[in-house]
Amino acid sequence: MVRLMIWRMFALVALAAAALPARAAEAYQIATISSLVAGGYDGDTTVGEMLRHGDFGLGCFNGVDGEMMVLDGRVYRGTTDGRAHLVARAERTPFAVVVPFHSQGSMKVAAGQSLEQLHAALDALPYSESRILAARIDGRFQAIDARSEPKQQPPYRPLTEVIKEQQVVHTLTEVDGTLIGFRFPAAASSVNVAGWHFHFLTADRARGGHVLALTTGAGQALLQEISDLRIRFPAQAPASSASAEAVKAVERPR
Repeated sequence: MVRLMIWRMFALVALAAAALPARAAEAYQIATISSLVAGGYDGDTTVGEMLRHGDFGLGCFNGVDGEMMVLDGRVYRGTTDGRAHLVARAERTPFAVVVPFHSQGSMKVAAGQSLEQLHAALDALPYSESRILAARIDGRFQAIDARSEPKQQPPYRPLTEVIKEQQVVHTLTEVDGTLIGFRFPAAASSVNVAGWHFHFLTADRARGGHVLALTTGAGQALLQEISDLRIRFPAQAPASSASAEAVKAVERPR
């Protein structure tokens, strides 16, 4: 009888736990995009500390030393030669956003879409425009323009100037890989890039960078809606922040 009562008690606890709603994922961000664009290129958060909060994401490294891709719990640096390199946990970052990625939905990606058409297809999905949306898109790409920039030295110039004068763009064709992306709501434009922001990593983890343009091949998008954002502010930051126009100029330079 005692054993039966104990078994019933465990069964009730298990049923109660199963009935609880799943806890919404929390994105973890280091600093803000407006601080980075204004010249906040030095951070005090290590890659190892960042990975405690998520296994999927994007950002950059101290001195804006290349583009960051976080995929499956590993961190890669996209450099100006178009290559991607595994990064040590001791490296530091002035800006990044990561999340423990767990897909809540999916979408087939049709071939022949531009970056803008891909944005529109993702935006048509039934997710709140007021929340963060993470997207992992695996597949073949007919073409991708991926950029990076060289490491900067103090005194730091605004990122708009660095990108205008020093960004290096490589075009990859008929390549398999993964898009790592986030869509932030317009209300968060000083916190992160409003709208979609993608970085790319090839399937062999050998090449990658910030995505400026693309043409899709066949693929699949996995989506995760995020309601909460935790921001870690560095000990030092620029005295002023960049405007939304400056952030846009860095994200999609003309």
